[in-house]
Amino acid sequence: NVNGNIRVSEETIISFLPVKINDPINQNDLNDILKNLYDTNFFSNVSVKFVNQNLIIDVIENPIIQKITYKGIKSDKLLEDITKDVNLIERSSYSKNLSENDILKMLNNLKKRSYYFSKINLIIENLDDNKINLIYNISLGEKAKIKKITFLGDKVYKESELKSLILSEEYRFWKLISQKKYLNEELISFDARLLKNFFINKGFYNVEISSSNAKLINENEFELIFNINAGEKIYFGDLSLNLPI
Repeated sequence: NVNGNIRVSEETIISFLPVKINDPINQNDLNDILKNLYDTNFFSNVSVKFVNQNLIIDVIENPIIQKITYKGIKSDKLLEDITKDVNLIERSSYSKNLSENDILKMLNNLKKRSYYFSKINLIIENLDDNKINLIYNISLGEKAKIKKITFLGDKVYKESELKSLILSEEYRFWKLISQKKYLNEELISFDARLLKNFFINKGFYNVEISSSNAKLINENEFELIFNINAGEKIYFGDLSLNLPI
């Protein structure tokens, strides 16, 4: 017996169950039923009980999303970029888990664009007929600046030479146009590859760029740190050339 469903049909709910008619059932089965139904993200509440050989399932469906609004970002391009991975779309049902995941995705997308101090607050506006509006209030904050770039470990070469190899650069007030002065995870990963290729081309075939991390040193300024272990330089030994007669 299925009770409380409106949009999701009884047949659909039954198809999610790990049991069938005439199956023996125990407490573990009841727990599995709960898990399966919650995993669908269709329901905000589910209760299951077994009475007189009848499996009784009571559900409360998640509300329908009537409208999604994003506030705090004026740039349409930036808004499109940070919401491209969002699962929830208009007219779909609301799930708390999916919404929390969407916020994490948006925050990660903002970090890729150097907004490390962003905050997102979700407001749920209840309407009639189990419908809601979602309002995401986004506070961008300031972009994270690279105050200093440091190279640690067995780096062999001078810091000035290593800095000239990478794309990330230290923040200076006169660098008005450059976006490379801001912390960017993808750019940092690319810098690590540039450094590794440089050392390999110089004969340090076993070089390790063990880590690249950023340390907060001021309110919105970071120190970008590359740990380098160049290892020994690799040389050719004796060479011989064998030619056919």
